[in-house]
Amino acid sequence: MEAVIFEEKFRQGTKQLNLNIFRGIASKKHIKAAIARGEDFYYMDSGYFGNFKNPANPKGKKWWQRIVKNELQKSKIETRPNDRWEALAGRDPRLQWRGWKKDGNKILVIVPSEKSCHYYEYSSKQWLQDTLSTIKKHTNMPIILRYKTSRPERQINSIYKQLDEGIFATVAFNSIAAMESIAYGIPAFVSVSCAASPLASGDLTQITTPHYPEPAKVYAHCCNLAYGQFTETEMLNGTAWRLLNYEPSYKK
Repeated sequence: MEAVIFEEKFRQGTKQLNLNIFRGIASKKHIKAAIARGEDFYYMDSGYFGNFKNPANPKGKKWWQRIVKNELQKSKIETRPNDRWEALAGRDPRLQWRGWKKDGNKILVIVPSEKSCHYYEYSSKQWLQDTLSTIKKHTNMPIILRYKTSRPERQINSIYKQLDEGIFATVAFNSIAAMESIAYGIPAFVSVSCAASPLASGDLTQITTPHYPEPAKVYAHCCNLAYGQFTETEMLNGTAWRLLNYEPSYKK
């Protein structure tokens, strides 16, 4: 039901009836069909930032939905203004850059869902097995597994809380947690194209020497991602459509 509601609100704001709009990875068949036909599509899912409890969102409501044109996450850095990111960071101190944290001694592995892996023709079980095997060949650091639990549980045990528990690097398949980790100052490794790709490493043999991109590059991508997630109001009033398609007529 949630998927249908968000799709319809975005569609209403576009004033176009024939768009391919899909929410959630369960839409795999329809997404692949649109790609095969050579048609544009808009993918919707939970936002990149701002849905955990914070001073401006004390109940941790899912205010933000990401909308991406022709991919599942924005995987390239595009130059965007900083106003939307600064508004997010101003409401949540955890989004304010504090520098790279290099004193951790544990590896955090984000265990992917089977649905997420299936889209890319992977097995979650096999990915986890291969990932743990590779990490253990190159470091003796303890490995912490983070599974996707219910939303209320994730609000209590947020990714930020776990990152504060001595994490040296985060390893994910394509989880948004990898980008959250980088923005929080902890490097990440990812397996397939995702929001963290421009800033993360894909080579787990380098687990003890992760990639630390320039802070300016991290900031630029955070600004970019902030221009790729929207509230329900922004979907309905056309702001999301205009920002996604770089139309200059929107009002900040």
